[in-house]
Amino acid sequence: MDAANDVDFQDVAVTDLALQEFTPDPVRSMPLVVAVRRAIGAVREETRALRANPTADLKIFEYGKSQALLDLSRARTLVPPAFYSAELREDIAEFKEVLDENVGLLQLHMNAVTEVVGMMSRTMIDYESDGTYQAPFPERAR
Repeated sequence: MDAANDVDFQDVAVTDLALQEFTPDPVRSMPLVVAVRRAIGAVREETRALRANPTADLKIFEYGKSQALLDLSRARTLVPPAFYSAELREDIAEFKEVLDENVGLLQLHMNAVTEVVGMMSRTMIDYESDGTYQAPFPERAR
């Protein structure tokens, strides 16, 4: 065999694999793009409902968000990060913003609920006791 014609196929395969590994693929990213967009929609619906009616029942949004999470989990296993398209990366960034807004709004509501529960607890303690054996209600740490 001639040394000039000898090709080390293992080196060629590794080189080709390395080139493919870091090539964004919009087609291969599509299942995750669809799942991320569905999740964005589900979270936005809940956020809109909370803004429109702060006492909205969030139970109705639970199924949609759970289904979106399941879709995201499944699609994520199909698409390695090396294949993420620019479109997918933009959608993920938008999803993060939508989630941050939703979490902030939910936290605001949770803080309000905590405050109301504290007031109700103090009222019940004050109502049921003449104060003789009652320790002062502890204030929230700041």
